[in-house]
Amino acid sequence: MRPRATSESAGTSNGAGRPAAAGLSAGFKEKCRCALANCLYHTGLLRVARRFEGTHQLCSVSGSRWPRLRRFPGPKFGILCYHRVGTEGVPLYSRLEPAVFEAQMRYIREHYRVVSLGQLCLELQEARSVEPTLAVTFDDGYRDLHTYAYPVLQKYRIPATIYLIARCMETGEAPWYDRIFAALQAAPGPILEVELDGPRSFALSSLGSRSAAAWEIICYLRTIPDVQRQDWCAAFEKPGLVPEKEVSGRMLDWQQVQEMQRGGVHFGAHTMTHPAVSRLEPAAFAEEMANSKQILESGLGAPVVDFAYPFGKDSDRSGLAETFLRGNGYRSAATTVDGYNAARTNLFKLHRRQIGDDRSVANFAFDLARMFIESESDSPSATVNNSAYSSEAARAQANQSSR
Repeated sequence: MRPRATSESAGTSNGAGRPAAAGLSAGFKEKCRCALANCLYHTGLLRVARRFEGTHQLCSVSGSRWPRLRRFPGPKFGILCYHRVGTEGVPLYSRLEPAVFEAQMRYIREHYRVVSLGQLCLELQEARSVEPTLAVTFDDGYRDLHTYAYPVLQKYRIPATIYLIARCMETGEAPWYDRIFAALQAAPGPILEVELDGPRSFALSSLGSRSAAAWEIICYLRTIPDVQRQDWCAAFEKPGLVPEKEVSGRMLDWQQVQEMQRGGVHFGAHTMTHPAVSRLEPAAFAEEMANSKQILESGLGAPVVDFAYPFGKDSDRSGLAETFLRGNGYRSAATTVDGYNAARTNLFKLHRRQIGDDRSVANFAFDLARMFIESESDSPSATVNNSAYSSEAARAQANQSSR
């Protein structure tokens, strides 16, 4: 799940939560991007640009307004991050049409090398020389992945990974942020008054304003100690604001997960309750990252070695958490920091490209090419030690995943 109405995410969202400060300039830039994407895609020029994905990189040059194309000495690995496939019910921040998702999966199967997350981790660790490669992941574990995504993944033979929230698997309840979204959509009256960093009053005059209010509340809760976040949510729900029928039956259950596992889908951990890991006390690490792993392994009957940070920006993770993950049987940890992963990237800071609900396959194709060609300011950093999960263990897990 990704918040939108923060300075961290400003200009990256395309829904009701877009900050007003983005203004017309952001809209104009988006129109230009779409126009360029359509031109390149429909004229075939994008195929020409894609020839440089694996061998070159656009780098900024000091004193020049224009980037320069330079050779890139190594393989590149991209990871796509989805949340749901469907348009009904929660999560209210995502409305990806199943037909659009299928078109995207068809596109990557036709134009890219697609591997499992386990295979990607192994090849990153061993710095294999391969063409630009993609893996597909989903966060949270919404039920429509079984309904809509799973048949498409099977059809195009795509070995995806789904990061599950353990408490949701145990109770069937939707995550806390979905409950806030649902509450804001159903709240009676034109005004909602709550206590955040001080008394706040939100206008609820339209669906857009209700979504924007929910984003702002969630983004604030993401920045405070998680114990305080839990207390706030408990107090918020006391008046019965959450419409339970809107948030029930929305998450995967064990039967569906096990069926998908038999069909080649892999599963990772997404904590117990989806907190911002950087806001956890170290004493809570065992519950959120170790116990959730054990619960998922028990339900799946298989090792769970991959982790995804909730929310996933740099401010949502921590060095202490990474150390804990390394020491508790995890192989990798994925962020939502944009960009590709280069050879010997730190496996506990994997970058992922978030996929929204844009219906244009041309935009999708253009953005993938940009991801592989552009040099990001926060490009993946090499690490001197991925030894907490050995090459032998990584190879064994990758081989198991390919069966």
